[in-house]
Amino acid sequence: MSSRDEGHEARLAAPQVNVEPDGRLTVPAEHVTALLRSIARSWQAGAHDGVPVLATDNGLGISLEAMTVRSLAEVLDNIANQLDVQYIHITTHTSHTE
Repeated sequence: MSSRDEGHEARLAAPQVNVEPDGRLTVPAEHVTALLRSIARSWQAGAHDGVPVLATDNGLGISLEAMTVRSLAEVLDNIANQLDVQYIHITTHTSHTE
């Protein structure tokens, strides 16, 4: 990865995990979509035109075509968008009482 792309990895942080009183683990919705989008941005930054992207798996190099990586990044963006639509629908159709 070039020095221009190094910052993309640093932004991939695990979302905040909360423990509910009943012991269930929850993650804020905006953290999930932000993580998906940050992964997509990182992949897009590594996908240079015509240059295979090197991915590692257990120390072995796997070469992925840039078009494949960009397509996978687009899928993650689309999933994040679909989740946002669902989250907006839920929050606008749920009454909040205290």
